Amino acid sequence: MTLEQLRALVSVVDHGGFRAASEALHKSQSAISIAIKNLEEELRVEIFERDGYRPSC
Repeated sequence: MTLEQLRALVSVVDHGGFRAASEALHKSQSAISIAIKNLEEELRVEIFERDGYRPSC
């Protein structure tokens, strides 16, 4: 678990989505998605459900 992964997680929750989080952190949307995916794999837990328009916990 890295600080960048945690920043990405908090930003997605605070801003309501991956795109808004990427804009807030001045990173690409794919960078945010990869950080969250890697965090989920490391923790072996699905943090967000991605079935709908916005990710949900």
